[in-house]
Amino acid sequence: IWLGAVVRAVQQAKQEGHIHADADEDQVAYEIHGLILAVHYEARFLKKPGAIDRAVRGFHHIVQRYGTPQALAQFAIA
Repeated sequence: IWLGAVVRAVQQAKQEGHIHADADEDQVAYEIHGLILAVHYEARFLKKPGAIDRAVRGFHHIVQRYGTPQALAQFAIA
């Protein structure tokens, strides 16, 4: 259910022109899901300092890789 919701969000972002039209929706969702699992494990269970900051940087990397120039400018992600 959760991963399906992430895929639908990626599909919607693609329809809205926020991510590249040729982006593999399942791959984008997989990367986001993996990042969420990692931050949950490291921040909650291991209480590892900096885990949330690393997750935010990781998400920015995903957005930079798949985001359209217009979306990057709109959301001020460089």
